[in-house]
Amino acid sequence: MKVTSIVAFSITLLASVVDSQKACNGYAEFCDKLYSEIAYVTTHNSYAAGKQPAANQNFNVSTQLKDGVRGLMLDSIYPDDNPNEMHLCHGNCRLFDAGSAVDTLTTIAGWLNENPNEVVTIIWENTAKVPTSAFNDVYTQSGLDKFGHVQGVGKGWPSLAKMIDSGKRLVNFINPPSDGSIPWLMSEFDYVFETPFENEDPNGWQCTIDRPKGKEQPLYVLNHFLYNNFLPSDNQIQLPQPGLANVTNSASLADHAKKCQQTFNKIPNFIAVDFYDKGGNDGQNVFSIAADLNSVKYNQTPLGDGTTNNNNGSNNEKAKSAAQPNGGLRNVYTLIGLASVGTYVMFVL
Repeated sequence: MKVTSIVAFSITLLASVVDSQKACNGYAEFCDKLYSEIAYVTTHNSYAAGKQPAANQNFNVSTQLKDGVRGLMLDSIYPDDNPNEMHLCHGNCRLFDAGSAVDTLTTIAGWLNENPNEVVTIIWENTAKVPTSAFNDVYTQSGLDKFGHVQGVGKGWPSLAKMIDSGKRLVNFINPPSDGSIPWLMSEFDYVFETPFENEDPNGWQCTIDRPKGKEQPLYVLNHFLYNNFLPSDNQIQLPQPGLANVTNSASLADHAKKCQQTFNKIPNFIAVDFYDKGGNDGQNVFSIAADLNSVKYNQTPLGDGTTNNNNGSNNEKAKSAAQPNGGLRNVYTLIGLASVGTYVMFVL
């Protein structure tokens, strides 16, 4: 064999070995899979982390990403006392204010820069109708805009490897839709449908299309988290249920996912849960369930960082004080619904 042939063969062999060792979102098996063929662990109200009753997660976005969460659900709003800065709040910033959206997006951008083989999805709930220009501003300020993937409606999704190679490895959905001026900020329900999300019954999980009504799309969100109404009135405060998370995020979730897989003839793409770090005593959790759906082996690893981070990676002082009252020494809260004025107030006892 000629020297040139040997060199060429060696280079080809080396490239093959390197390619085989490459992992996409943690698994070599995912590299050739289409984005639309994978189930992603997704956190509901990802930014709402801490000990207060309105929190949906125990650990902040940075820790979530480190642990393997690849779908983040965020809510955009302008708080009443700051109409010029987009914050992350669920409905009302008096109930939970995670601070400036730029802070959390900067955390995500930093993580993507440090982890070049990862694809992440953000699903925005924009019921406050924050203008599209504001999203462009916060993405630009955080450095997240350079990662935005553009996907044509009705077009086939690329593989994770192709998205990673292109550098466009952040998928952004929004509902209600943006004005269309930012190609990578895509209308969620043009691509995705969701199962029902307001569930108070531990046995009431459904496999029906809740949003958009009756319209199936190529991707779907499996909503699997419990609420409990704080007030029995027309002005109810819906609170998460951390005490039931070990049950909700184990066999209950596995059964729900399998049922919906059979119903829709495809696996759920975004498995949305509260308290993602919780699971059954048998080791079953959202990560093991996602791995089973994806036909890969789950390698169990410790979740969280040993302590509960309450400030969600934000430098916003208001967010810190809301998440760690009096230096974190007290964590007892009373939520009072003021139905007469339609607002909620949080008092620290």
